Amino acid sequence: MLVWILASCASVTKRKSADYYLQNKKEINEIRKSYLDLYAQQPFSAGFTDRSFKYYVMEVKTDSVRYIYNTEKNEPQVYKLINRFKYDTTKLYDMSVKMHDIKCLWISRSSFFTNDRRDSVTYLSFRSANNQGIFVENKYYILIFLNHPTNSPMVKARLKKGDLFKIDDLVYFTIGSKFR
Repeated sequence: MLVWILASCASVTKRKSADYYLQNKKEINEIRKSYLDLYAQQPFSAGFTDRSFKYYVMEVKTDSVRYIYNTEKNEPQVYKLINRFKYDTTKLYDMSVKMHDIKCLWISRSSFFTNDRRDSVTYLSFRSANNQGIFVENKYYILIFLNHPTNSPMVKARLKKGDLFKIDDLVYFTIGSKFR
C-alpha cells in the first residue's frame, strides 16, 4: 500500500508539471526565444522578487562585474542598466509580461561540464501552489531546457533517483527549494 501511495504521488507531481509545460508551451518557448536573443547581446538573468510579480530584477554578468538591480529598490538603475547594454526594450518588456502572465519567477542559463565538454541549459522557475501550510517550505518547479539530447550518466542517475523528470528529449523538470 505504501509503495502504491508513493508511486502515485510521484506520478501526480510529474504529470502536474508536465501538463503545465504542455499547456503553456507556446508562451514558454516565446519567453525562451526572447531571452536567448537578448542573452546573446550580454549574459543576464531576470525575474520577479515578489509573489505579486510587481517587482522586476535583472542580474547582468560581465567578465569582471555582476550587476543586480530591481525595480522595488532602484527602478532608475534598472533602466540605466538596460540602456547601457542596449537590450531591445520591447523584447525585454514583452518577455517580462509573458513571464508575469504564466507566473514564471526566474529565467537564467547555467553551464556545466560533461565528458570534458562544456554545455549550457536554460531554466525557468515557478513557485509551487502547495505552500499554504505554516510549516511547509517553499518549493519551486524548475523547467530545464537542453540544447541537444543527452545520455549523460549524471542525468540518467538523477532520473533514476527521481529528482529529475523527463518531459521530452530536450525538456526536464525538477523541484527545488530555491528558484535561482
